[in-house]
Amino acid sequence: MNPTTSAVHAGARRGWIEFRNSLRAPEDLTYYLLGTTVFLVVLWLNRTNEVEGTGITVALLLLPGVLAFTTMFSASYGLATAVAAEREDGTLLRAKSVPHGMRGYVTGQTVRASLEVAFNVVVLTVPATLVVPRLWSATGPTDVLLLAAALALGLAACLPIGFAVGSVFRSPRAVGGWGMLVMAGLVFVSGVFVPASQLPGWAQLLGQLTPMYWMGHLMRQAVLPESVVVIEIGETWRTAEAFGVLGLWALVGVVLAPVLLRRMARRESGSVVAAGREKQLQRV
Repeated sequence: MNPTTSAVHAGARRGWIEFRNSLRAPEDLTYYLLGTTVFLVVLWLNRTNEVEGTGITVALLLLPGVLAFTTMFSASYGLATAVAAEREDGTLLRAKSVPHGMRGYVTGQTVRASLEVAFNVVVLTVPATLVVPRLWSATGPTDVLLLAAALALGLAACLPIGFAVGSVFRSPRAVGGWGMLVMAGLVFVSGVFVPASQLPGWAQLLGQLTPMYWMGHLMRQAVLPESVVVIEIGETWRTAEAFGVLGLWALVGVVLAPVLLRRMARRESGSVVAAGREKQLQRV
């Protein structure tokens, strides 16, 4: 096995172990389940409220948007926080010091974040099947494939964003502050919780530049009846455009994220990590 393959294999194993360990940690498990519980309660409360002119319930309309939000939150915000935290505690410096260490590190974080997204999707959709009436009534085999493709391509588009953002900020606190503001803005303009066609024109324009909007668009197409297309921008399913925008985000991210990570790794040193730890101790 060549050194690159060994690094990728070791990174994938590390990602699996970290995810498995997080399921055994009470605080991490609480983090996973708390958000899911909140979403399920909202779906339950809206299981009989109908969206005017569509013949579907609010709960059914919300679920695809929740899946899109969960994917982007874990793959972008969650990953960026993890990268910034490991930059601060010296994990990245140790990865940099071994041959092909950064390749293994990126592989490990990608596997861990992907498993988190898959776990969150399963934990949400299984009970949602019981909570949301007629959830899969309009979903056929082709729609299932479309939903899986939307999740996979959305994940590919969002993971590089997490790496890029994590490489820019030096601490998870900075990611938490600015990241939550950005996420709140994205949720508003992307139309994952309310139809984007009901948003102001400028918000519709900005929303269509984000991967979250197009993930939600594809997932609504996969899960909802054809008649619901009337609430979409332009009253049509733009499948090709959705795959194109998500693919472009993924492509740009794959090109840009490694550049930012390499530049960040070059700047890491023992003295920089020690200074960061000293600042952290002073805050405590």
